[in-house]
Amino acid sequence: MDYFIGIDAGGTHCRASLFNQAGDTLGVGSANAANVFTNFAMAMQQIDIAIDAAIDNALTNALNNELMYTQSDRINASLLHIEKSELIVGAGCAGGHTSKAEQLLRDWKHPYKHFFMTSDLHASCLAANKGEDCVVIITGTGSSIAHFQHGKLTQYGGHGFIHGDDASGAWLGLNGVQLLLKSYDGLLKDDVFCEAILKAINCNNVNQVLNHFTQKNAKDYAAIAPDILALCRDGNITATTLVNEGLEYLASILVKNKLVDSSSIFITGGLAESYKVGLSEKIGHRVDTMDSLAQVGAFLHAQNEYQLY
Repeated sequence: MDYFIGIDAGGTHCRASLFNQAGDTLGVGSANAANVFTNFAMAMQQIDIAIDAAIDNALTNALNNELMYTQSDRINASLLHIEKSELIVGAGCAGGHTSKAEQLLRDWKHPYKHFFMTSDLHASCLAANKGEDCVVIITGTGSSIAHFQHGKLTQYGGHGFIHGDDASGAWLGLNGVQLLLKSYDGLLKDDVFCEAILKAINCNNVNQVLNHFTQKNAKDYAAIAPDILALCRDGNITATTLVNEGLEYLASILVKNKLVDSSSIFITGGLAESYKVGLSEKIGHRVDTMDSLAQVGAFLHAQNEYQLY
């Protein structure tokens, strides 16, 4: 029997799900951030950790079934002997669409039966609308928009923390820190906003702020986003202006590229609920929360590629 692994590897988490051929989830696991473009070796290490955790979880579930059901119902007994060399892996990876990541994958000697990589956006689109045409907006640590039409994926944004990712958690956090620093120059007068940012990063002055963010990455800035969103919900003008700027960015991409003509638009990620209603109103099109996990889309990708192999 073939077993499939679906991977959702992003800038904050790496999640793995173990599936049987019918698409039933047998076990799940997780690990830390895994971006194959910025650090391929580290990403593969985290993917491996998440897969190990998913297998362990599946074994636990199988053992529980052994205790709960009669012999005739013990459908997961074969999991007790699963090997990595039997796994067909589909990995939806942040940075997985880049030529750099694709070359590194070709050079990587993996322990699996097959390892099929695609972008996290592609995996999300496959999961969101069961392989049918759709638009998927990702607003997590990073941000990007994908248009999946007639089997072809077009990506907007998603250029990375340094070069963009507007409306993302990292973008919100970075802008929040920049506004805080501008307050010391007399360019912003909002004590509530500034005190909230200082509290979030446990700092008291400019030097502490600058020292705190020495060698910090997107994930560290994104950690501030929940505090900014909370301020926005409380009606803070500075936070609301910042969130609206991110909202306008997402709406502009959808409208200017005529993506609002798509029959199905989905949004996912940690900031999805904060943007969903406002975005629907701004573009005049219903935006739904993506219910299916990206790991399901990665599984579908692996299944499709394996059939073509």
